[in-house]
Amino acid sequence: MEHLGSMHELGYVDISGPFGDFGDIRGITIYNLARLKMANSLANLYPAVKAGRLKVEVHPWWAAK
Repeated sequence: MEHLGSMHELGYVDISGPFGDFGDIRGITIYNLARLKMANSLANLYPAVKAGRLKVEVHPWWAAK
């Protein structure tokens, strides 16, 4: 959680957290970035991803403020 907290403090992450149903998709992190490539790069720095316990899927998402 420290990693995601620092990403939030830097302004890269708007919201992040686990899902409560223990399904195949374990959680979500919403990055506030203009480029998918940067979001993918930052997501792959997450310790559980680096350790091979989780994998990353990157999808564009637009929302009203």
